[in-house]
Amino acid sequence: MLKSIAIGAELFHELIETNSYYVDKTKFIKIFFEEITSKIMLITRPRRFGKTLTLSAFYDFLALDPE
Repeated sequence: MLKSIAIGAELFHELIETNSYYVDKTKFIKIFFEEITSKIMLITRPRRFGKTLTLSAFYDFLALDPE
């Protein structure tokens, strides 16, 4: 089955469930937890750069009760 491009998708688990393309940001998550020591992190990027999707991936990665 061909993968689709999920335009406007904001939830990581929806991309996985619908077998859509996703830019893997696991290296960013690794850097985030290993190298950043501050209590607060501000992630700024241009519009449509995947900020909400990245935070959704964080949430799904860290969720204690996966849906």
